[in-house]
Amino acid sequence: MKKIQQRIYLSRERVNSIEFEHEILSIPLKAGDEMSFEILIINHGEPTHVHFSLSEEVKDKVMILQDKVYVIDEEKIAAIVKLPKSYAGAVDDGLDAGNIFVSTGYGAAKKSFSVEIVEEDVEGEGYGKGTGEIVGGWIGESEVKKETAETEVEISPEKKALLRRLTISTLLMALFLVFVFGVFFSFHPFNFVFALIAAMIFIFIVIYNL
Repeated sequence: MKKIQQRIYLSRERVNSIEFEHEILSIPLKAGDEMSFEILIINHGEPTHVHFSLSEEVKDKVMILQDKVYVIDEEKIAAIVKLPKSYAGAVDDGLDAGNIFVSTGYGAAKKSFSVEIVEEDVEGEGYGKGTGEIVGGWIGESEVKKETAETEVEISPEKKALLRRLTISTLLMALFLVFVFGVFFSFHPFNFVFALIAAMIFIFIVIYNL
């Protein structure tokens, strides 16, 4: 299963502004399973305290490991989403989306993004809605298309001719060795004929392979 990340930008538009990379963070999960995702906080302004809180819909499903953090430039925290087995079958029907609230400067600004738990697909990768692009292993709304290219091995006419030539040459060479063996290892009165045939076969092999 791929990792999911939410980016939060502080004071990028104006002082104490809060922006989310994904307004809706979709978590692919099955009942009885759990997974984690990262929250990356990028601060463009003065150092500030950031506090996280959960809505009622996700309080029993989401746990933020560090709900209070002091951000100077950039901080990364982890969250765990766990779907109890009692929710078996509920994912198919659709669970109510909840919210993760983010406040800065001791409540000077507050904003939230939605968290929805969607049905995990066959490959264990549910992408949900509005989760950006897949870059470097992060889940996004662009679909991953896996294409399998089937290549057929085709033998060119040149290779076929070469194989045919090698086959014929091999057979002739075997026949040549038979006649050579007959010349040197037997005392047959037709040794001269064997030698002549062997010589002719040898010459034919040489000419055939030119």
